Amino acid sequence: MAIDSDEKAKSPRRTIIGGNVLLAILLVIGIVGVLQAIAFSVPGAQYDMTSSQVNSLGDATKHLLGSLKQPVTLTSLYFKTDLEEKDQPLYRRAVRDLLTLYESTARSKVTADFINPLSDHEQLNTFEARLRDKPRFKKALDAYRERIDAYTKTMDEKMRALVNNELEALKGLTSGPVASPEAKSVLGQVQTLFQDWLQQDQQVRDQIDALTGLENVQYSAATSVLETHYRDFIKSLQNIASFGTAQLARNPDLAKDKQAADFLRNAGQRYADLVGELEGESTKLGALEPLKYDELLKKLAPNANAIVVETPDDARVVEFSDIWPPIDPRMGGARAHFKDRAFKGEEKITSAILRVTHREQTAVVFVRYGGAPLLVGGFMPGQPQAPYARMKKQLEDANFVVKEWDLKEKNEPPTIDPKPTRTLYVVLQPTPPQQGPMGQPSQDPPFTDANRQAFLKALGDNGRAVFIAGWYPGPFGAIPANYEYDDYLKSTWGIDVDTKHLLIETINYEPGKYAPPRNTMQLFTMTDLTLGDHPIVSGAQAQLLALPFAAPLVPSDKLPDGVKQDTLVTVPDRDTVWGVTNLQTYQQQLTEQGYMTRAKGDTLGPFVLAMAATKGDAKIVVVSSRNFATDDVAFAQALAMTSKGLTIRSRNPGNVTLLINSLYWLDDNMDFMNIGEPINASVLAIKGDSTVKEVRALTIFVWPVLALLFGGVALWIRRR
Repeated sequence: MAIDSDEKAKSPRRTIIGGNVLLAILLVIGIVGVLQAIAFSVPGAQYDMTSSQVNSLGDATKHLLGSLKQPVTLTSLYFKTDLEEKDQPLYRRAVRDLLTLYESTARSKVTADFINPLSDHEQLNTFEARLRDKPRFKKALDAYRERIDAYTKTMDEKMRALVNNELEALKGLTSGPVASPEAKSVLGQVQTLFQDWLQQDQQVRDQIDALTGLENVQYSAATSVLETHYRDFIKSLQNIASFGTAQLARNPDLAKDKQAADFLRNAGQRYADLVGELEGESTKLGALEPLKYDELLKKLAPNANAIVVETPDDARVVEFSDIWPPIDPRMGGARAHFKDRAFKGEEKITSAILRVTHREQTAVVFVRYGGAPLLVGGFMPGQPQAPYARMKKQLEDANFVVKEWDLKEKNEPPTIDPKPTRTLYVVLQPTPPQQGPMGQPSQDPPFTDANRQAFLKALGDNGRAVFIAGWYPGPFGAIPANYEYDDYLKSTWGIDVDTKHLLIETINYEPGKYAPPRNTMQLFTMTDLTLGDHPIVSGAQAQLLALPFAAPLVPSDKLPDGVKQDTLVTVPDRDTVWGVTNLQTYQQQLTEQGYMTRAKGDTLGPFVLAMAATKGDAKIVVVSSRNFATDDVAFAQALAMTSKGLTIRSRNPGNVTLLINSLYWLDDNMDFMNIGEPINASVLAIKGDSTVKEVRALTIFVWPVLALLFGGVALWIRRR
């Protein structure tokens, strides 16, 4: 009986303990569920567990965001509709995740916003009005408003007054018994012209009122209407004056009608003042700069999938085609699906943030002598593509102003407005004079010391420049040529360009026997390179570097006073890489014996291919590879195998990095290195909504249920 009583006493206590455990479990479940739900709703609360850090921003982007001195708003205008294609949610989600990541990285400075332009009409109108009122656009709008006000408040009244006065005078000259038949006929035509013009002017006034009465005023359209209206009225007045003079000359009876004759004869004089004012207004209208605001709005069509990066002062649009370029450029943009596109979100958005937050810009001037334009070309059939057109756009994305200077045409560098904070030069090898089709001597003037001195004068004692050296392609292969800036580099910087040797890479298939690679270009391109520890080449992208037609750089044993050198890129000592003086020797060997052996006088490495140097405030970079930064090399693409099959990737992204990082280093702006670097094309494996819901259900409900299960087991054990 005592035992039963004891058990009865323990039973309520067990119930209380069990209730407490159950209550604790329920509380834990509730807390976990709430925290998980909050985590999914808080921007940027996710942790990147991928080895490649694809869900994290790069160090350069983080530094840029951390250094912001003004707020930045990132607005996605990726549309949503019931009729959208299946890829649209994938694009929209990827952009939303990226903008949220920017916001979570710098919450005090970056705000992400999302507007559906197909349904959020009030929000969109407010957004566009905010853009219009930014100082960058507002100043230009003031000039447009001034011209529109000049019409509505002054010029329209003056034109109407002149026409009404003329019609009143014509009324007395074309009616009544004193009016001659000749006057009625000739002046009647003028009268009709003025009456028609009054109707036309009213239509123009209605157009102007409509265009300026919209919530988003159409300034460009309104001023275009005015420009045409003024031009037409000036022409009408001039035609009336010349018409009257001609009629008086051929019609003696009309000339006898003194009042009619005086009206026609003096028309030009009566109209002169107003014509002068209208011509002045037309000149002012023609001088108006195109509105950047209108250009921006054109990119914000409801289905354009645009992103707007804005500060209180400025705004830029990042277009869909920039964020989502086709992996294969041969595939038309409209035909490429989500799986066929690369995602360059961080590259393009970070570049846009850099451009709107850093108003001061550095200029990059490509210096050439002769040859075809470097930055623009290829518009006409058969016209070669400009070799640095894509590189120009890449540099502009990195906030540089890009120009070119042909020393053959002028000895002064191009004028840049507004004046840049600093000018950097990319110095290309002068193009040699081209021989005639039958081998006749060239009529083009060669590069001379005067051209060289013109550039060195512009460079100055504290200049910054990238010198691109190397070998030239001749009609029968690569040929050695003197490097036109070698004396300057040697005497000022202690760097000699050894143009007597061209580097080639061979295949060793038997001891002492070598063969060229299957790809001839590969023979002249160095890819297995060793990079120094300099910031220019310390980034991961710099590892994928290719230097074609390279000649060795030879540092001086004794450096000029004040010069400090750093080696950027070298080719290690390898049996298969030679410095060749005469390619014909090897062509002859291949013809006679089917393989190559190293010729006497040819050298083995290591070879230096790129260097940086400083001297006081002056800096230079020398890369001895004549076309390493041209579009066909720097943006070359190659097939690559991934887990999802074949894709196309950037083959030499390190070439772009080498040039851009060199320019940032020359500009004393190393914190922004690798901003705007080309990202390897890769397909985003973004799952559908169902997968996301499954993951959320797992974390919000399943884990808590498991906790309940284990808690129940623990309770059962305690009750035993």
